[in-house]
Amino acid sequence: MSYALRGREPLRELLADALSSAAAGQGRGVLIEGPAGSGRSRMLAETVSLARERGFTVCRAMADHVAHPAFLASLGLTPAGAPAARGADPLHRLAAHLADRSCGTPVLVALDDLQWAGPATLDALRTLSALLATRALPVLAVFTRASTAGDPAVDRCVAALAADAVVRQELEPLREDSVTALVADVLGAPPDETLSGLCAAADGVPGRAVELAEALAGTGVTRAADGRAALPAGPLPDPLREAVLRPLRELPATSATLLDVIAVLGRSVAPVDLALALGQDVHDLMPLVQECVTAGVLASTERQLVFRHALVWQAVREAVPPPVRSALAQELGERHARRGDFASAARHLAAALLAGERRALAGLERAGRELAGRAPRDVVALLDPVVGEQPSGPAEAALLVPLVGALAALGRPGRAAVLARAGLDAGCRPATAAELAAYLAEAELATGAVRAAGERADAVLDAVTVPPDARLRALAVRARARSRTDALTAVRAAADELRDEARRVPAGAGHPADAAACLLHGLAHWHEGRPDAALAELRRTPGPGGAPHPAGHCWDVRAALGTALLDLGAHDQARTVLCAAPEQEHDRAVDRSPAPGTGAPLAVLALETGDLEQADRMAAEVLGVPDDDRLLTDTLLALAVRAESALRRGRSRDARPDADRLLALLRTDRFDIAAGRALRTVLRVTEAESGPRAALHLLRDLCGPDIPGDHGIPGTPDEERTGGSGAVTASKEPGLPGGAAAPCPLPGALLLAGPATAVWLVRLARAGGEPELAGRITAWLRATAPASPGSAPGEAMANAADHAEGLLRESATLLSRAAAAYRDPWSRARAEEDLGTLLKDGDDTDRAHAVERLQSALQGYDDAGSAPDAARVRGTLRGLGVRRRHWTYADRPTTGWASLTDTERAVADLVAQGLTNRETADLMFLSPYTVNFHLRQIFRKLSITSRVELARMHRDLEQQQAPAAASPPKRRTHPGAAHDRRPRPGHPAATGTVRSAHDTTRALTAPDSRGRR
Repeated sequence: MSYALRGREPLRELLADALSSAAAGQGRGVLIEGPAGSGRSRMLAETVSLARERGFTVCRAMADHVAHPAFLASLGLTPAGAPAARGADPLHRLAAHLADRSCGTPVLVALDDLQWAGPATLDALRTLSALLATRALPVLAVFTRASTAGDPAVDRCVAALAADAVVRQELEPLREDSVTALVADVLGAPPDETLSGLCAAADGVPGRAVELAEALAGTGVTRAADGRAALPAGPLPDPLREAVLRPLRELPATSATLLDVIAVLGRSVAPVDLALALGQDVHDLMPLVQECVTAGVLASTERQLVFRHALVWQAVREAVPPPVRSALAQELGERHARRGDFASAARHLAAALLAGERRALAGLERAGRELAGRAPRDVVALLDPVVGEQPSGPAEAALLVPLVGALAALGRPGRAAVLARAGLDAGCRPATAAELAAYLAEAELATGAVRAAGERADAVLDAVTVPPDARLRALAVRARARSRTDALTAVRAAADELRDEARRVPAGAGHPADAAACLLHGLAHWHEGRPDAALAELRRTPGPGGAPHPAGHCWDVRAALGTALLDLGAHDQARTVLCAAPEQEHDRAVDRSPAPGTGAPLAVLALETGDLEQADRMAAEVLGVPDDDRLLTDTLLALAVRAESALRRGRSRDARPDADRLLALLRTDRFDIAAGRALRTVLRVTEAESGPRAALHLLRDLCGPDIPGDHGIPGTPDEERTGGSGAVTASKEPGLPGGAAAPCPLPGALLLAGPATAVWLVRLARAGGEPELAGRITAWLRATAPASPGSAPGEAMANAADHAEGLLRESATLLSRAAAAYRDPWSRARAEEDLGTLLKDGDDTDRAHAVERLQSALQGYDDAGSAPDAARVRGTLRGLGVRRRHWTYADRPTTGWASLTDTERAVADLVAQGLTNRETADLMFLSPYTVNFHLRQIFRKLSITSRVELARMHRDLEQQQAPAAASPPKRRTHPGAAHDRRPRPGHPAATGTVRSAHDTTRALTAPDSRGRR
């Protein structure tokens, strides 16, 4: 069957123009060259047909059949069927006839396959081309020639033709779209993605594309749901396989064997593997490899030999009998294992096992164990398809040990737990059961099931047959499960015992148990409030020259170190630690995605630097991971980020569900590195909703009644402090001891949870009526800060100490120094606000400085995306007579949600939550009359008449925006949270006793008299 020849339009136009020129008496020659199947003869036939339509006399023949009488019969030089005159070359006679201008019509001379022409024909062609080059004749000569021809006489003739101005046209391979269209013509439907290999295997040769497509069409093409043609699933149909292999039949038997072996090993293979499989040296294989490359079957990359086309590789591989394939893969895997190349061994042994070669089980288990710590991704990719969901016996269950270990190392505890339980249920050998149970305990610990993990670890340690590695892992899990913040001495003792045990096994200090010991020591120091000691322990290398355990593992020191540095304000150091890619994560270094266990700390980093939208997005990505695959630290940090982001936007009610989840987790375990930040978030949400006393009550409920407060803490005699330097020798405040280092007054992890957390706790304690606790916190800050001179964490602690002491001492010098030293925008703005609040009641010069500081704080809060804090500062500035416009002009519609201004939208957000005008006014630092005015504008623009309708419309809008996870604009003015309330003159709240920690910057007995009425 003949199909339209695609992709040759330029050549068609050239030949059509040449026919037109010949008809006008300006004849010339055209030489078409191309490989077999490229369409040379097809183009020649189309030219002959077109010439006849235009009235040309056609002389056509194969180049080696010009002596046939039919060649010149159309010119009447040889009667059709009569023998040619002996000794008279037809082409010479044709040239003489044309030179005499004896023909009355234009003439087309068409010769196909010039590579087969004899010497006399080649000589006559040169005469004809010379004639066309020197005289204007109504003649077009078109010749075709295979581009692979190598006859010197033909090459010389072609060179002479080119010298005579014969146009040479090489038929290039068809473009991909042309091949696809040609295949669609044959199959009767456009090909889908499964046929892309067939189109590529044609190499742009139309004849090859038609051959392959026709072979497939004869077997019955599968139609996809969209009507496109598809390749049937499973092995290639026999006709198609034979069509693919047909060109390879011309290769010598040795080269064919080479291709068979390569195909069994994979689509690509290293020359060393190939030599090992064939039992030869690489240099002995070079001639065979070169032959396959020349034939277009193989190509080479920097390190591999590869089949150029996947379809050819599949056809060659399927032509090898399955028993031979599996036996060869198993044999080659064993050879690689004996040489110590366990990566290659695992690859071939896994292929052999998938092909049914059960003898590969033992070797594959050994190779997997060797690779699990170094290349966990490779182990998962190889063993997961082999094992499946349920092992069929003890031998298959043994394969689960390296697979589960690799999954745990990659931060996939959920999948690791599922497979470990499947192996235990399948009935495996005692040693295997102990190993799987130890890994399962680690997975449970990583995801927060601390009690279950401890019980499982105890069961492993009580078993009779426990391999050393499983015993160490169980010891590590038990030590962590028993760790408590009120028994830190016991934690350190367990960590020391664990480290000693790790050094007694062959793996030495590089075992994950040693990383667990480092982590436990570091966390113990952290919960004691000793950041220097904690960082030193977390920075320890778990082995001589080794790297930390892979990211995502429950003993990953890197994630804990990055989180600790973030809490201490060392953002640059934290980013370096979290974004570093160990050698075993080389592929992750390419795609730049966060490693398991680092996404949540990076969300914290975005929050601390004021990028709320990025923080929300990253937290959502972390929380989008299934619960059984998400690490406990990630859960705590992501929930804390999302809740604090909501607080900064003034949406305390949105933060409550996340705070409740955090509280439930903290009641179970508070030893995690993220426990301090989680506790801070819970306390902040509680303060926002119920006030500082409720937050302090919850703190004591969680951490015990031993936290110092207003129930009896001895003070020390008051002494004077040095002027202006900020160095404290004794305390003016009750409970602020001078001289000696102060004990940690609160859980250390809470005090260290962010650069400004301790200062906020000072403010919270004072607002809650506990100045003794505020003094203790400040003394602890001042005593802890000098332990890290010159380091970023030490500077952060010193800044916090200056800030807290500045609040207690009402020292403008200390507050100014803290504001200048803070690196994150929110903490800097908080210090600026505290300084401005301190100065605003002074003389005119102080008031001018106060306005300047408050305006700087307002800008900082805007940069940090903290709308409630910005609203509070605007209220303070209004009290000082400064009006700050916080809206921007914009082209808005006249009705609908988009017509609301930022302030109107903020009012609508809060009223829709059920708050009254008075409550909304308090939260936004406005008067109730202003809120009422905005509410009337909202009703008019939304065409509603009641708060019920507003709440319904607001709910519908949030549901529409939820799929896109849209965050409010960074600088939008949102309603303030309850913890930002400030008593207003004349308002009943002004006489209340409970005030927010954010508003208690100095001991005030009455509200600001300059507030708006």
